[in-house]
Amino acid sequence: MKVLLAEDDKVQSRLLERHLAGRNLQVRVAFDADSAWHAAEADPPDVILLDLQMPGGTGLGFLKKRNASSRLRGVPVIVITGMEDQLVLRMAEQQGVEAIFPKPVDLMLLDVSIESVRARVPAGSPAKPAP
Repeated sequence: MKVLLAEDDKVQSRLLERHLAGRNLQVRVAFDADSAWHAAEADPPDVILLDLQMPGGTGLGFLKKRNASSRLRGVPVIVITGMEDQLVLRMAEQQGVEAIFPKPVDLMLLDVSIESVRARVPAGSPAKPAP
């Protein structure tokens, strides 16, 4: 299963990348919203782990673009954020995310969410757009 990790914090991204790779997931890391968008478009992942506060655009902007994209709107997104503003978190929720986790993320809960996505993604299949 292919995971795109969009996280600008180098320590956090390294920790998550190692954790995910240890679970036999193919992980690509993007350190800003623009790079994350280009990586997702070039090779759609099966799931995106998205920080809401990144350079090069916001996670909310990324979610809006994803929802407008016929190619990427079906790709599940799990938000991992240090953001505490309830209005922003609610706006992210309204963009159709799988889950929102505060930082530092509970890795066991993250694994449960990823496994839920994995159960819906056929092995070896690229992410499919939602109808």
